Amino acid sequence: MPNSIKSVLFATAIALSPFSIAQAQEDAPSQVLFTNANVFDGFSPDLIVGANVLVEGNAITQVSTDPIDAPNAFVVDVSGKTMTPGFIDMHQHVMLNPPEGTAAYQTRWDDAAGGAIALQYMNDHMLMKGITTVRDIAGDPLDIAKAIDMGLVRGPRVYSSGGAIGQTGGHSDWAGRNVPPATLENGQDMGQLTSNTWVTDGVDDVTRAARLNFRRGAAFLKVMGGGGVASEFDPLEILGLAEDEVARAVEIARDNGTYVAVHAYHDESYDRHLRLGTRSFEHGFLISEEMVRRMVAKYNETKDIVWSFQCYVSVNTFGSYETMPAFFTHEQKLKGVAVGEGVRAMSKWMNDYGMFIIGGSDMFSPGLVEKIKEDIVCPTSVGFSPAQALKHYTGNAGIVLKWSGPKDPYPTYHLGRIAPDSYADILIWDGNPLEDINLILDESKLQLVMKDGRAYKNTMVESDSIMYRPAVREPGVYP
Repeated sequence: MPNSIKSVLFATAIALSPFSIAQAQEDAPSQVLFTNANVFDGFSPDLIVGANVLVEGNAITQVSTDPIDAPNAFVVDVSGKTMTPGFIDMHQHVMLNPPEGTAAYQTRWDDAAGGAIALQYMNDHMLMKGITTVRDIAGDPLDIAKAIDMGLVRGPRVYSSGGAIGQTGGHSDWAGRNVPPATLENGQDMGQLTSNTWVTDGVDDVTRAARLNFRRGAAFLKVMGGGGVASEFDPLEILGLAEDEVARAVEIARDNGTYVAVHAYHDESYDRHLRLGTRSFEHGFLISEEMVRRMVAKYNETKDIVWSFQCYVSVNTFGSYETMPAFFTHEQKLKGVAVGEGVRAMSKWMNDYGMFIIGGSDMFSPGLVEKIKEDIVCPTSVGFSPAQALKHYTGNAGIVLKWSGPKDPYPTYHLGRIAPDSYADILIWDGNPLEDINLILDESKLQLVMKDGRAYKNTMVESDSIMYRPAVREPGVYP
């Protein structure tokens, strides 16, 4: 192996320890030049063959099939392997990973335990497997995000909604039936005490919850527009926040230069939010073909809305009563079956009519979070191409993240693309996921994980080398 390659691999491997980040910043090269890479840029279905990619600090500054003049750069010969952007999971709940799901904070765990579990999963099953950014869309990992950004712990970038906003008895009401009703000022509900969720009734409550989220550092808002599967009180058919409550959430988001995302499943909920200015539409697996046409027409006119596809959970986990999570009640499992029956037709309409789509796993709790990348692969089972599936998790996702405007916690560069003026979030694969997307499920094929110009996984060398880093840490070994 040429000395230049050994040098860059060693230099980037240093950054794996958050506790040596200051020294790493002093020792790291100012430039890293990747040569002979076949690049998926986040958008095009065709690879850029034989590309050179220059990273300076934490940003990509040049991408070219011509030689790049960087005489002082460390050179990494990618040897014709495939480079992609780091993946972006656009529907994640990093704080909801205790074994019992959303009810866990009521029964067994406090917020400290929730944070500890979240951090381990964010490192082992997100960052180290190539998910370099998450949009956390119901929950409050904002202080964890701060610790990650400071280099105190390892994990992906986080764009968070803060606590999800819904009504008493809605999808954000996670307290037990006999727990006294909570208020924003006097919460009996541990979900509210941990700021993972807000139970609101009326415009004033919504205003307060939205502003509390932005005070905490939220990048956008998440509201509940209807019933949900993983909650106790709310059939899928009900509506969530009332029209004036939705309008206030949209107003507060716009006042802050950002947007609202909605949890909803059926036409009436989607109609309400489409009319009132919501921009990110999650789930929707029970909507009609006519509603899909309306959404596509709206997108073609304004380019300011998106559909967020949670493929694996809806198609596979909710594919049958028997595959539902063990902590679901009988009623919750029946709701899941209904979702599983609607998703295939609805997702096909979205694809056929050309809707703007992002991907988000919605995979939380043990047994699911370990398989997040199954969600990236899943759309190919319902008619999408590998390039489309990857685009949902890279280029399209990066566009939506910029909708946070002045609330964007990472405003300097783009995310989700291999292009100049983009953060250096780079994955290198031994194989071509555009030909066989299932290879992304084989962690041995993922040879380099770079986030913000620093390598967190590097198996481009032998396993007995100091430069080697496995995909998942050994038990008891940290960092």
